Amino acid sequence: MKKSLFFVAALALTFAACTPNYDVEDKTVATFEEAAISPAAPESAMTFTTDTLAFLQSGIYQVQQTVAYGGTYVTGGVVTNITSTDFKDYTDAYKSAAGGAHAGKNYVVWYNDGFTPNVIKLTAAGTVPGMYVCNNVYALNSMKNGDAYAGDPFGKDDWFKLTIGGSLNGAAVDATVDFYLAQGTDIVTEWTYVDLSALGKVDELNFTLTGSRTGDWGLNTPAYFCIDDLGAKK
Repeated sequence: MKKSLFFVAALALTFAACTPNYDVEDKTVATFEEAAISPAAPESAMTFTTDTLAFLQSGIYQVQQTVAYGGTYVTGGVVTNITSTDFKDYTDAYKSAAGGAHAGKNYVVWYNDGFTPNVIKLTAAGTVPGMYVCNNVYALNSMKNGDAYAGDPFGKDDWFKLTIGGSLNGAAVDATVDFYLAQGTDIVTEWTYVDLSALGKVDELNFTLTGSRTGDWGLNTPAYFCIDDLGAKK
């Protein structure tokens, strides 16, 4: 059963408006530290009146955030600085399994609803070296302990995979990069570097989440993961 998030983080997201004119290889890593985080708890309800699309900038990267389906939830990236790994229910989605950011305070929690295109745009085309990723606590709990949607805890044949693709001038590049957020009971709980150089020159990144726990309505494992230090070299 496809899950929709009906409560989203009440986060004030304020990014620098500059668009630097330099190649990606010479860029400043997108750390998301520019974002001003609201002191409101992430489980606070946020009410939207219409569907909206925004691109939130860090360095030369523009992170898509879409308020979808009449304002019922956010798909794409939301910036948070939460360090707690406590889990109660889906309202704890804006937490990394590692307990905070890879570096600094802020990081992005990404939700892919399976319907809305989820992208990060670059203001200068080039080869993106890589980024750090981690599971969030909602997906971790589902895989580790099971839930009503996904069923029993992950077994040896289960998997949860992030696929990163790219495009240049509107055309998809030939390569993609796969990273397993979980294989069997081996579940990623620490920030892990993913090399994106195989994508080659791009001006847009996109993300797809797939897994062994898939039903008639799509992926049953909560479709979240976390991003930090986008564009970093290991």
